[in-house]
Amino acid sequence: MVNISTEEKILKAAVEVFTQKGRHGAKMQEIADKAGINKAMLHYYFRSKEKLYVKVFREVFVKTFGGLHIIFDPDIPFTKALENFIDQYIDKIDKNPHIPLFIINELGEGAGTAVTVLQEALKNGEFKLPMAFLQMLNKALENNEIRKVDPLQFMISVIGLCVYYFIAEPLFTNVFMLVYKMENSGGFDRPKFIEQRKKAIFDLIYNGIKK
Repeated sequence: MVNISTEEKILKAAVEVFTQKGRHGAKMQEIADKAGINKAMLHYYFRSKEKLYVKVFREVFVKTFGGLHIIFDPDIPFTKALENFIDQYIDKIDKNPHIPLFIINELGEGAGTAVTVLQEALKNGEFKLPMAFLQMLNKALENNEIRKVDPLQFMISVIGLCVYYFIAEPLFTNVFMLVYKMENSGGFDRPKFIEQRKKAIFDLIYNGIKK
């Protein structure tokens, strides 16, 4: 049986509470209770709520998305790499539905923690995704596989298309889907819709940049 350290238990509990309730909604006592320890022990490992929040943000962002850079293997064709990225990025968000709003709340507060964490992760090589993404796109441009596009604008557009549905899902589910259900008597099949979303994003992007 794997022995989970107290620090790991705290971090796991903190990720759950912070991502669901945000920086200001999260309570140290709730995190301690969820980790099965007392509040004094929590403060022993993480001196303050702010230090714990920084640790959580790093855990959530870098560990969730950091490994996606391996998709952009130089030997994989551009179209396949793009398709794989959209597929896996959406799967990551679908399995961690609280992450988009958690990150947006951080950005809405000035993104101080996000900037610090990601700059450090980029410098020490823990977060290679942006560079790998841009290298893949530049290679496709050099090989004349796609028409000329601004790499940074392209990257922002792809990520935005992947994330937006999950941010606005309550709105889609409770308002827009009423129209969808009226036009599709079979009802709304969410897993099927997510798979269709992946294909729709790829088709929209690729048809917009292909030669």
